Amino acid sequence: MPLIYLNCPEGTFSAQAKDALAQDITRDGLAAERLPDTPFVRSTAWIFMKEYPAGAVYHGGKPGGTKIISLEVNVAEGALDEKAKVALLASITAAVRKHAGLAPDALAPVYVIIREVQGSCWGFFGKPGSLDDLLHPPAGAGAF
Repeated sequence: MPLIYLNCPEGTFSAQAKDALAQDITRDGLAAERLPDTPFVRSTAWIFMKEYPAGAVYHGGKPGGTKIISLEVNVAEGALDEKAKVALLASITAAVRKHAGLAPDALAPVYVIIREVQGSCWGFFGKPGSLDDLLHPPAGAGAF
């Protein structure tokens, strides 16, 4: 049930690459949280991609940064142990590298922040949410 914000310069990803990247990150996020890959749980995973004009991306204090990608991954507190965090960082970076067309041996300018949100500070469906809500959805819950 990760909620992810991805920021990048315009043109970093083609439309097809964005779609494939979203699929890969969703799959890897659910796996890292050890959530079942069901239509209901998949429908709780959101990725917001924002592209910035080249003049609005600064690298080393200068405009025109290219293929600098940042992601903020929000998960419920306790959803990821340290091993899962390391694996998620690696899988997200690999997916971005692949879909941005970065060379396999090049240093990938991908910055990932994982935020663990306390249950009382995370809400969905009109009430505080928990990892347990996703592991045990209401009977008959489908994708929304």
